Amino acid sequence: MKRIFRICLILMNVFFLMALALGYFAQFVSPDEFSILAFFSLIYPYSVFGIFITGCVLIFLRSKLVWVSFLALVFSSATTVRQIGFHFQPDLPTDKNIFKIATLNVKNDFNHENTNQIEEFVNDFQGSLPDVFLFQEISRKKASYIQNALKYDFSSIDEHQRLNNSMAILCKYPLKPVDVLLNEENHPFAQIFDIEFPGKTVRAINVHLHTNAVTLRAEKFSPESISRKDGLKKLFEMIRSYGKNGKLRMQEIDKIIPYIKESPWPVLIAGDTNDTPYSRIYNELKGDFSDAFVKGGVGFAQTYNGLFIPLKIDHIFTDSNFCIYNTDIKKVDYSDHNPISTTFEFCKY
Repeated sequence: MKRIFRICLILMNVFFLMALALGYFAQFVSPDEFSILAFFSLIYPYSVFGIFITGCVLIFLRSKLVWVSFLALVFSSATTVRQIGFHFQPDLPTDKNIFKIATLNVKNDFNHENTNQIEEFVNDFQGSLPDVFLFQEISRKKASYIQNALKYDFSSIDEHQRLNNSMAILCKYPLKPVDVLLNEENHPFAQIFDIEFPGKTVRAINVHLHTNAVTLRAEKFSPESISRKDGLKKLFEMIRSYGKNGKLRMQEIDKIIPYIKESPWPVLIAGDTNDTPYSRIYNELKGDFSDAFVKGGVGFAQTYNGLFIPLKIDHIFTDSNFCIYNTDIKKVDYSDHNPISTTFEFCKY
């Protein structure tokens, strides 16, 4: 019996090691070339947990495979911290100008689960108002309501024809709209604007990249449904769509990059990228920027709640002019996304 247990444990450990390796390499491969890698990028953090747990048991069994597990965890640690944060958050200094930015995909204009939940959102942020708030999937009407309710002085609301699936920025400081980028389907995927912080100007980019096909079909899946033949077939179809739509997100990023490179100001990017921290899309958009969660987050990061596998697909990226203090992800019920926010100061600019 002990021998069977040992063999099963080793096989599980080997599976998690292979899954981790495939998930790691997914970030270097075009999403439409090997879409199966997308599945392993989705379960990447769970592969880490699996290696850690099975590795701990293997210590007591005195298996040499423990060293392989240890090296794998060390080698992948720089990638793992994109979703599992170890930053112990300091108190904010009182003698410096500290700012806060937040982003939230509000899910069908605050009609998550077919109920209007905008009042719950307003009450939630009444006492902790970010300096800048970026929204995706919001209408002009709801954005204007929030601006008045939370008393934001400035706004930039995309007046695109798809008013129930648009974008908006609410801000305490003056801002200048630069451009709204549309994809091939004529849907807005990026809102670019310059914010005049006290004594500083910053270029901010609000993003909502093309759907990944996983979140659209998430509610149809459960561990039980995947165990069935038809459920497994739909899962593979979803993974193939994930890769195909990943190519569309790459094309959108190509249109965003010039606004970053040609910016006369420091740049921050925030919003719903529809991709995990272990994807090629994440790497391409982040570039040389810092991930605010890596710099200031703690715990397991989950910004999407609509799938039985928790995902982090909403991100905040900043260039070297920003010093990050704390990054928080707030669990909410009024959207299938959780808002992510970060506090920062200007450290170079």
